[in-house]
Amino acid sequence: MVIDVQKWGFTGDWQVADSDALLARIQKRVDEARANGEFIVHVQNDAPEGELDAPGAPFWPVMIEPVGDEWLVNKTTKDTFETNPDLADRLRAAGIDELELVGCQSENCVRSTALGARAEGFKVTLPPGLHGTYDESTFTGKPGKTALEYIAEVQAEIDPR
Repeated sequence: MVIDVQKWGFTGDWQVADSDALLARIQKRVDEARANGEFIVHVQNDAPEGELDAPGAPFWPVMIEPVGDEWLVNKTTKDTFETNPDLADRLRAAGIDELELVGCQSENCVRSTALGARAEGFKVTLPPGLHGTYDESTFTGKPGKTALEYIAEVQAEIDPR
């Protein structure tokens, strides 16, 4: 699952930490998955009207377009499974029982979707280096957790290696 890899996090004034390198790593993993015939689900956040990632807003589009039979799933909550109650059944019907998650934001939608997937009985992996977020100071203007600290916390919780 490629979660919230949208223009809001990779272009303009609100890029996640290390955005260019993160996007390149995610693109490389998606390319590998495609070459291996792996099933890919792209997740696109639909924020409320007026937000940067509201449907149709300039920062809403995904950075990696689905191709072929890849799915595009939209969500309005942090947990993709909460927004899409039929998703787990659809994945199981497609023969999926394990999910690898990549994308943004580590401590928000990636974490929540991972926990939602686990609650639905899926095995979840979170490859190190393939999810990202912001430094807390980006939004508060005050010192706080760094993106690397958030990433490490989520990695340790979801898929410690």
